[in-house]
Amino acid sequence: MKKNWTKIAIALGPAILISTYVWEYARTNPDYKFLIQPWSMRGSEMVHGDVFVALGVVLLIAGLAASWERAARPLYSVLIVVFIVVAGTAVTSTYSETTFNLTISPVMAVLLTLIVSLSISLALRSQFRERSKLFSRALPLFVVSFVVVMGLISATVLNTTVSAESWIALLVVMLFSAAVALTIKPIDMAANRLLVIAVVTTWGVVVLSAGAIRQTLIDTQLITTQVDGSTGISAQYKDVQAASGWWLAGLGLSIMFIGAAGLWAKRRDHVAALARARKQREAAEISAREIQEATDAYAAELAASAN
Repeated sequence: MKKNWTKIAIALGPAILISTYVWEYARTNPDYKFLIQPWSMRGSEMVHGDVFVALGVVLLIAGLAASWERAARPLYSVLIVVFIVVAGTAVTSTYSETTFNLTISPVMAVLLTLIVSLSISLALRSQFRERSKLFSRALPLFVVSFVVVMGLISATVLNTTVSAESWIALLVVMLFSAAVALTIKPIDMAANRLLVIAVVTTWGVVVLSAGAIRQTLIDTQLITTQVDGSTGISAQYKDVQAASGWWLAGLGLSIMFIGAAGLWAKRRDHVAALARARKQREAAEISAREIQEATDAYAAELAASAN
């Protein structure tokens, strides 16, 4: 069991997320219990439950695929990356019809620059550090990337509002994440890198959905005919709270994150060990070839001197 704890966590996390479909997502202050209906709502009664189930299924498939031993091969790793990007975008386009509006304030610009420049510097260092000493140190690369990216953002979108449909915004983020995951060597680890990013992204979606879940219960109360026949009545927003299902979803994703991070660490050590063994074998082959060539040369010299 200790040997497979990462796989267990990767399977258990999404399973918990999916199971929240039958748990309460939002509930009202008990003072309203006999005054306003519905008093609470389960995941099966709101679209958020469908979203959590869909995300759980995607993460479960991606996690099990990444746990597969063959996932360390470049081809399978790339296929898993493609699946995560396509499936995540499909879920977003299916359940989200909202428009994403983001005002690029100076603080937001700095945060975006930090994320993008860190990703670029890691990718450049991974690709070119063996070819040039200029790329051997991470800090100078990060500083140069930060200056360049900050300059581009300041010259183009600083203090402006960027609007896009939610699925397009997610697709851009996932494509950038996939590009970074595939660029950093070794490519064998790309699936594990993107799996960790996908879990963190899903965790963020679940956390930020608390407000929408509470508002969904309030909107449902407004259109529900109450016991006295009245409509248009609801609890106050402050008296509606995210319930156990929402908390359980966060717990499941936290468990999966631990498993995905642990699998990434194990896979990294495994890939590094294979790389060392490959280099040792190549060095041994070169040494054997040189010894054979020296032996052949010595034999040829002996034959020539004998003649």
